[in-house]
Amino acid sequence: MTITITKLSPAKINLFLEVKNKRNDGYHDIQSLMTFCDFGDMLCVSKSNDFRIKLDGPFSSSLINKENLIHRTLNKLEDLFERNFNVEVVLKKNLPIASGMAGGSSNAATFIKCVKEIFKLEEVDGFNELLLSLGADVPFCYNGKTALVTGIGENIKFTKKVKEYFVLLVNPNIEVSTKEIFNNINFKDISYKEDKIILSNLIKLEFFKDRSNHLENYAIKQFKIIGEILSYLSKIKGSVLSRMTGSGATCFALFDCIEDLEEAEYLTTKRFKDCWIKSTKLKNNIKDKTCIKY
Repeated sequence: MTITITKLSPAKINLFLEVKNKRNDGYHDIQSLMTFCDFGDMLCVSKSNDFRIKLDGPFSSSLINKENLIHRTLNKLEDLFERNFNVEVVLKKNLPIASGMAGGSSNAATFIKCVKEIFKLEEVDGFNELLLSLGADVPFCYNGKTALVTGIGENIKFTKKVKEYFVLLVNPNIEVSTKEIFNNINFKDISYKEDKIILSNLIKLEFFKDRSNHLENYAIKQFKIIGEILSYLSKIKGSVLSRMTGSGATCFALFDCIEDLEEAEYLTTKRFKDCWIKSTKLKNNIKDKTCIKY
């Protein structure tokens, strides 16, 4: 009997992202309220005689000649569990790459969940270290719940549910180097709030609206269109918050009602004809997005 597991590999959204400092190891300590969208790539995994991966979707060609994070994840899993996991993977790439939505990290985390379910694996010593070794966003994506994330991504505190606003995602079809954005940070330009965050306040719009994404200005310096998109989204009818997610270039706007979202999508598509634009909704918990076929 062949088991095939299909899961949503959701887009990540940083409702705010603050950079605290640069560590001696070159990484940066951050503080971010992270959640998900009810949209992303799709991953279909089944047992096979050997490892195979097939790419599909509107952004599949963007992965050609790039490092395959799923293959690297498989190698690390096999090293940790000291066994082979021969699977066939079909990745439908719906998200732009290098877009600030943790597409690759989400793919890695979702792939691990699929392998664990197919082979009925229990977590072993070194599992959490494996997650972090694959990327700073992977632990959050694996846990799959809205959270306050600190350190370089390893410290995760789950929050109460954020209101699941309607979301308009806008990406100018530009790949942004996360490493380059972080390397350009000048801490003299950043105002970091050392306040003690109360988790119950964290999920309120007025709280995270008062924070910011410290990487925005550095991304805008490289790509002016990011600033143009953010300015446009901030003024559009019904938008309660507009911000860049991650290191860019994806920007988003939150809406209370679907009618405002639909009008915003229509107007934004007319204004930014060459951009990737998607309407969706925030999603606090993505663990139920699974389909199993026998």
